[in-house]
Amino acid sequence: MMLLLRFLGKHSAIILAAGVVVAFFLPQLDTYLMPAFPVLVSALLGIAFLRVDFKPVILQLKNPKLLLSVLGAMFILSPIIMMGIVIVTSPPPEIALALMMFACAPPLASTTNIALMIGMDSAICLNVTVVGALLLPFIAPPILTLSAGFEIDLDAWTIFLKLVYIVGGALIVSSILRYLLGVDRIRRNGEVFDGITTILLLAFLMAVMGPGSAVLIKEPIVAIGICLIALVANFGTNFVFALVAEFFHSGKIKKPEKMPASIGLLAGNRNFALMVPTLPEDVFAGVVVFLAFYQVPIYLTPLLERWIFKEFRKSPATKI
Repeated sequence: MMLLLRFLGKHSAIILAAGVVVAFFLPQLDTYLMPAFPVLVSALLGIAFLRVDFKPVILQLKNPKLLLSVLGAMFILSPIIMMGIVIVTSPPPEIALALMMFACAPPLASTTNIALMIGMDSAICLNVTVVGALLLPFIAPPILTLSAGFEIDLDAWTIFLKLVYIVGGALIVSSILRYLLGVDRIRRNGEVFDGITTILLLAFLMAVMGPGSAVLIKEPIVAIGICLIALVANFGTNFVFALVAEFFHSGKIKKPEKMPASIGLLAGNRNFALMVPTLPEDVFAGVVVFLAFYQVPIYLTPLLERWIFKEFRKSPATKI
């Protein structure tokens, strides 16, 4: 079993890339996996918490200017801008809600790994991801209730409680496992935990890709449109945040350096799947379709970022 997990962890990038394609052709699996969707989301976050070294987070909290600036831009400025875009463009209600969820979500846990791989600032990626996930139950409910203007009725208290269960459960279970296993054992078995993460991500993909593949087969034009929206949301947010961060960093509009590029990476790759299990059943399906196609830019990001910022790999990445 351990050998299998190590194999899956070692070849996770290829396996997951293939999983995206395979999942589109196995839509029936979502029938069995969707009931476990909240558990899958919480488990993925728990694995990330389990492997996080909280010392860099605590150290940066002692000088929090940069961290607070990024968090403020992601959780206050970003939703305000997205709200304006949604009002002007008037997408369907479920897409509007999905875009608002994207705009107020913390970064994906994998952004730290991507940053290390490319040579970006992994410390700021780790800190914003961890602190953002912990703040999510308090930030998301009031923002999402604004979606009442999109003809969708949401209850802030219900969203808050469900997010507390998902994020709090992940934090508690990971803390217990971290105590029982010990930090050294967790570090030594990195590939094993990569393998566990790969299995969880495959199950997650199979769950969300079912609704996406159904739309792709029945309404391919609609599917392409949703995929384009997801691509623009991810890459557009990444691009704008990186350029603005570079301007504040250097006073110039130019190709972003390491820190501004890292902020763009964080802004474009959001873990709004954390909020999907909190939705009422009547809007859940529509948002899951967007979530399915949002996987496309997520898996394209490492390839594109490695090509655009290839000079970062010539210097050592920021260590965590």
